[in-house]
Amino acid sequence: MPFLKLIVLSSLTLFGITASAAETVNNRVLACNMGALTTAQRTHHREMTERLLRVAKRADLKDGYLFTIDRDKLSVPDLAEWVANDARCCPAVDFHIELPATGPLTLRLDGGADVKAFLAAEMGL
Repeated sequence: MPFLKLIVLSSLTLFGITASAAETVNNRVLACNMGALTTAQRTHHREMTERLLRVAKRADLKDGYLFTIDRDKLSVPDLAEWVANDARCCPAVDFHIELPATGPLTLRLDGGADVKAFLAAEMGL
């Protein structure tokens, strides 16, 4: 085993990540972590999702979705809260936020064709 790989895997083990997990990064588990949020948090997150979908313009991408959001209709803190909670529930999704100095916010959700189908089903897209 090359020396550098040994150091990396040893370091990952210290942080509770096994060697097999470190080597299978591309395998995504397409499932919701239902224990990530309390019932009250889940209800609030569902309301925030409905609000996001109501105020954002959605564009289909090859492997996900791009949402363009008027910052007067959904604030940066609200978007950050939504992303933080969704990332806890849906660890297979890649989240990309752009916060330009002026103009709309953008949120890209992707991770491959399977992730796009998963998002469509979970978000009712």
